[in-house]
Amino acid sequence: MQIIFRPLTGNDLPELRAWFADAELSRRLSFPSVEWFAYVTAGADARCWVALDAGRIVAAIQVDHESSEVGYLDLAVRPSLRSQGIGTAVLAAFLSGLGRAYATLEGRIEPDNAASLACCRRCGFEILPKPDADGLHPAIYRAPQNS
Repeated sequence: MQIIFRPLTGNDLPELRAWFADAELSRRLSFPSVEWFAYVTAGADARCWVALDAGRIVAAIQVDHESSEVGYLDLAVRPSLRSQGIGTAVLAAFLSGLGRAYATLEGRIEPDNAASLACCRRCGFEILPKPDADGLHPAIYRAPQNS
């Protein structure tokens, strides 16, 4: 598997929106609305990329940021590809590539989302045991320091 990232485009929206017919995905993330698309493509506070394998979109990854140091991460895997290691492959590729732009990446995961918790652990995130005020577990990745 060779994961390649490219910025999300308007042509990707129909495919991404179709993923939200999946109850699990629509329960975890917000539907990609016109407002969301404008937000993640304006470049000021967020970015969104699609992850491709052999030319096929296998995942989408969004990073919201207040500075170049800290990014807040969301990852959606094509529902038909769940439980095949795609999320881990995409997240690992992101961390070794585009994700290096951030000293710290943080996700927030629902306690019953075992797949996302395991994916983040496999990729080196620290899962804080105590949920935050919203009942979500912070998952924190700190980029290795070059010595």
